[in-house]
Amino acid sequence: MTTPGETIDAMRGVAPVAPSQDAASHPRTRSGRRAAIELGILVLLIEVMMWIVPIVPHSRLAYAAIALMIAFLLGYSYVRDGVSARELGLRFDNLLRVLKSLAIPLALFVLLVLLVGFEFGAPKFEKKFFSMLLFVPVWALLQQYMLLAFVGRRLRLILGDGLPGILATAALFSLLHLPNPVLMIACAAGGYLWAREYQHEPNLFSNALTHAVASAFLANSLPGWMLKNMVVGYNYFLR
Repeated sequence: MTTPGETIDAMRGVAPVAPSQDAASHPRTRSGRRAAIELGILVLLIEVMMWIVPIVPHSRLAYAAIALMIAFLLGYSYVRDGVSARELGLRFDNLLRVLKSLAIPLALFVLLVLLVGFEFGAPKFEKKFFSMLLFVPVWALLQQYMLLAFVGRRLRLILGDGLPGILATAALFSLLHLPNPVLMIACAAGGYLWAREYQHEPNLFSNALTHAVASAFLANSLPGWMLKNMVVGYNYFLR
C-alpha cells in the first residue's frame, strides 16, 4: 500500500528513493569514528602527562592543565551521550554480587604477590599500607571510570561486545603503564578481569575496591627495585 506522499510523487512523475545501505549504516560508522577520536584524545593527554610534562618548566601547572582537559573530555562525553550513571556502573544494587565474582581472582593475586614478596623478604604492612587502603579507592574509582566507562565502552563500540573489546581494554590499560614491567603485567591481568566483569555486570565501585586492595598489597609486598614505587612514564627512569 502506498502512502499519500508516494501517491503524490507518482502523480508528479517522481520515483520514490529508497534509503541506501550506506545511509543506513552511517550513524554507526559516525559513532565508531567519534569513539576512536575521543579515545585517541584521552590516550594522547595521558601520554603527554606521563612523558612530556615531567621535563617541562612549571610541571605542576602543566599537570593541572592536562587534568582539567581530561575532566572536560569525560564530563562532556557523559553529558552528550546521555547515559545514566547506573548504566555506567555507578550503582550499589549489585555491589556485593560483583565483589563476590572478583573475590577469588583478587585472593589469588594477593597470594601470588605475598609469595613473591616473602621470597625477597620485602613485605611491610605498616602505615603506608593502611593509608593506601583508605585513600586509593577514590583514585582507583577514577581510573576504573576512565578504563571501563570511557575507554572500554568506546572499544566495544569499535570492536563489538565480547572478547575483542575485553582484550583491547586490558592491553591498552597495560600499555599506559609503560615502562614498568611489573605494573604492566599486573594491569593486563586486572584489566582483563575488570573489563570482562564490566561487560557482564557493570559496577565501578566493586572494581575500584578490588583495584585499591590489589594496589596496596602490590606496593607493600614487592621490593622497591622490582616495582619502582609503582612509577610509570618518564619518572620511571629517575627512581
